[in-house]
Amino acid sequence: MSLNDIHNMPTNEKIELMELLWQSLCIEEKTPPPSPDWHKDILEQRAKNLSKEKLYTLDELKDRR
Repeated sequence: MSLNDIHNMPTNEKIELMELLWQSLCIEEKTPPPSPDWHKDILEQRAKNLSKEKLYTLDELKDRR
């Protein structure tokens, strides 16, 4: 399979192929491959954004009805 073959695949087939490759890597390795560094950056930014928000308990949300 070449890069050109992949380029010509429909999106749903590309996603299916990625999932199969990831499953294969997870089966062959004792632990899954590490996440890329940029994943950590995104998660830290999301946590920072969330910390600025007012969070409500379930009871508070029910009382707002």
